[in-house]
Amino acid sequence: MVLIFSNKNDFTTNLVQDWLYYYGKKSVRINDSAQGVKYDLNGVSIIGNNGEEIEINAVDSCWYRKGRILKSPAIHDPISINEYQVIKEHIEFLLSAKNTIGNLRSDNMINKLIVLNIAKSVGLTIPNTYVLDNKKDLNDLLSSNPEKKFIIKMKTETCMFHFEDTAGIIYTNNLIKEDLKKFPSVFLPTLVQEKIDKYFEIRTFYLEGETWSMAIFSQNDEQTKDDYRKYNFNKPNRNTPFKIPAILEYKLSNLMAELNLQTGSIDWILSKDGQFYFLEINPTGQFSNLSMTCNYPLEKIIAEKL
Repeated sequence: MVLIFSNKNDFTTNLVQDWLYYYGKKSVRINDSAQGVKYDLNGVSIIGNNGEEIEINAVDSCWYRKGRILKSPAIHDPISINEYQVIKEHIEFLLSAKNTIGNLRSDNMINKLIVLNIAKSVGLTIPNTYVLDNKKDLNDLLSSNPEKKFIIKMKTETCMFHFEDTAGIIYTNNLIKEDLKKFPSVFLPTLVQEKIDKYFEIRTFYLEGETWSMAIFSQNDEQTKDDYRKYNFNKPNRNTPFKIPAILEYKLSNLMAELNLQTGSIDWILSKDGQFYFLEINPTGQFSNLSMTCNYPLEKIIAEKL
């Protein structure tokens, strides 16, 4: 049996389950998080969305696509929280012993600031990066670099908010000096990066040492030039299959190893002066658009590995 952690709006999970069905592999999907755990003389089970008991001993493979292993408990005293954490880590340990895709131990979470530091240490080029918490420094940055442009982006991977029947995204935005008057004097530390003059953007899907990439020519469309995820459905960007250089693949593999990640979606920019800039990794990023556009059989490959 293949156990999948995901969420109900994830279309990619549907496609992988179709391939699992094709290969005759039974799959059980838990959206958002398991409802609880059960320990008895027969072993350990986790409780699915509909209250079904899923014996961990019956799980052959596990794909940690999205969501969490267990939902947060409604407890507040430190002793109970520590007891809960022991159970959570035990479940993660048991599932990690299976044939697994995805990082169970960290709920697929990574720290974008740490990732940028490690990316730089393995030889990848990143845009000039700042973390600032006050309007004065933002103003000084813009005033002292009038020839440059800057963007603001989220520090977390939680850029998509899910509702009952849809989802919404927080995009990357330009930092504009005129907008600073709307800012408070002090705010939470905010990620600011130099805006790179791009030739095109690249989305790479990484899985256990292999990469599949797509060039995204988003820069010529006013709607998508700052963030290709602001899709123009009336005039879609031109997207083509792309192969990143071998040296970039090598450095990316080193980065993924440092982060203990088997898989993830990586964003790059190829600048007009020919430099590849690493932007970020999303361990649970979408990749079905690569499959459909570039004819990569990514969902089939995942189903075969599970």
